Amino acid sequence: MAWSLLAASPVQAGDGIAVVLSERGGAYSEFFDALNTSLAQMPGRRSVRLAGVTAPGEKLDESEVADAALVVAVGAGATRAMARLDNGPPVLSVLVPRLTFERIVGDSGRRLRPPSFSALYLDQPLSRQFNLLRHALPGRKRVAALLGPESAALLPRLRSAGNKGGFDLQVEHVSEEGEIVPALNRLLPETDVLLALPDSLAFNRNTARPILLTTYRHQRPLVGFPQAYVTAGALVAVFSTPAQMARQAAEYLRALPAGKVSLGAPQYPNHFSVVVNRNVARSLGLDVPDENSLREALERAGEAE
Repeated sequence: MAWSLLAASPVQAGDGIAVVLSERGGAYSEFFDALNTSLAQMPGRRSVRLAGVTAPGEKLDESEVADAALVVAVGAGATRAMARLDNGPPVLSVLVPRLTFERIVGDSGRRLRPPSFSALYLDQPLSRQFNLLRHALPGRKRVAALLGPESAALLPRLRSAGNKGGFDLQVEHVSEEGEIVPALNRLLPETDVLLALPDSLAFNRNTARPILLTTYRHQRPLVGFPQAYVTAGALVAVFSTPAQMARQAAEYLRALPAGKVSLGAPQYPNHFSVVVNRNVARSLGLDVPDENSLREALERAGEAE
């Protein structure tokens, strides 16, 4: 069997919601637990079951999800597995950044799109990232961005969002990790802040330390996309936790009518948090507003992407 069946509690055929995880534990299990908690707190709870955990590179047994009205695919592995099915149920992908979701859809070789294949993106809209810069670092308009092979596709939207916000964007492209520090040494003297974007080559566990050391040496703040980057030394980040994504997924599922499921266009996170590293702010001589004020400012700005 291509996956492990974990909790096949019976559901009414055609009216249940099955959840497929990319891995056991971690953010994926945290999402599933929070989804059940959120749904339990809502009136008219829908039936949700954990259908299984994907095995990397293997095709799912379609019969395991055949009775579901909808599958919530948690993470890239589960989303890829569902994309390989020829006649699977509608799929809502969660905990996957937009570029990864679009690549999975493109690689499938089939026309996967709403109303049968959609997503709640993990990453924040670029407009929200630039609004964070505006409120956390007012007056700092020269923004550096480091783009790797994955995030290079962001460039047109990145320039558009930056222009709308009145920012001057400067970009360097890298194709291997050894190019990152030299690229930063060219970028940072001419810019005010480095905006980190999701890319498995440019920003990963191996590159985090040299990037943070280089930005600190140039006395330039790093605005990071994951909370972990702020813990490690970035100045500020806006992000959505698995529990916040589960809350949005529960709201989404609760709003779906019974019977045949029709999914709308992919959505960015509605619920998010802001975290500031006060030690970094002090070391750079920056007076950054408190986290609640920043979050409220972003909520007022809304989603413009």
